[in-house]
Amino acid sequence: MTPDHERDAGDVVTRLSDLIRGQSSQEAVSPDVKSFTYSKEPTGIPIPPSTLSSSAPETDWHHRACQELQGIKRAVQTQQPWRLDELIPIASGVVGSLGTNDKLIQAVLQRNAEEYLISNAVNVAILSVKIAGSLGYEPAKLQEVALAGLLHDLGMFVLPDSLVYKTGALTDAELQDMREHPQHGARLFQEFEEAYPRVGRVILQEHERQDGSGYPNRLTGDRIDEMALVIGLADVFDALMSPRPYRHGMSPHQAIRALLVNGKAIFPHHLLKSLIDQLSIYPLGTTVRLNTGEIGVVFQLNRQYPLRPILQVSQETVSGHLPISKTVDMRSETSLHIVEVVPIG
Repeated sequence: MTPDHERDAGDVVTRLSDLIRGQSSQEAVSPDVKSFTYSKEPTGIPIPPSTLSSSAPETDWHHRACQELQGIKRAVQTQQPWRLDELIPIASGVVGSLGTNDKLIQAVLQRNAEEYLISNAVNVAILSVKIAGSLGYEPAKLQEVALAGLLHDLGMFVLPDSLVYKTGALTDAELQDMREHPQHGARLFQEFEEAYPRVGRVILQEHERQDGSGYPNRLTGDRIDEMALVIGLADVFDALMSPRPYRHGMSPHQAIRALLVNGKAIFPHHLLKSLIDQLSIYPLGTTVRLNTGEIGVVFQLNRQYPLRPILQVSQETVSGHLPISKTVDMRSETSLHIVEVVPIG
């Protein structure tokens, strides 16, 4: 979870084709991104293979993870023992589900009514697995990513809800308390550190940024575990889509655009590219307007051409007839381009 008590610096609209090439002329840093503030050895989690083939509906993994994290939060707040026994197979189930379809990603993008601290942890786990999968992580390591994502803000459970969910500006003392949560999380995870050393490292480093602007230790570059940066990026993306006291949550399209404009200093290029590769500039279900004036809905992604998805485009009909639509593959319809995302509601 990322501190959110700064105001938006304003719209930073640029041509998306320029953003993809990294040639944007508008490099102003948005506080929403800026303040959110490598190595690949396999260290798999010993999870029974049977958990990967569970027949539970995919979206149940989201619900189960939220329930289990609520239990861990209650245990931490009441200083009771807590265990990983249930969370480990859930992490495995998330990986297995994402290897089959994108229903969990759709659940993340649709948002839900769970407590933010809990839903953020589950959303971050799902998004992190998707990003890490694009990087070629093997299944055992993806399970480790999922577990680290679920527990990335473990230390926030130590803090009182009155501080975590405060809507006004934080005092300097409160901000310092918030920024100590990675150390709290690492301490809480210490008894599991020997079995899952990288997860403990991620909990401590998830708020570090490659330019040294993060916390708690202002690490830079490759001093930060790549997995921590993956989870940090997923955390920022989810936070941007979540409503704030001073603004509505961004659409997935707006959140990706903000990261492309303002995230290049704090996250490695290959991680930003992986996020786009997996979710696209125009995620599934995004409504867009074409240069022809037609309105379409993103129906399928073109992974190699994130600016040119496959659309279902509405067509006008004679009065009294049901509306019809046509499928438009923008990869082959080269005269077409998207001019804007159409707000819904």
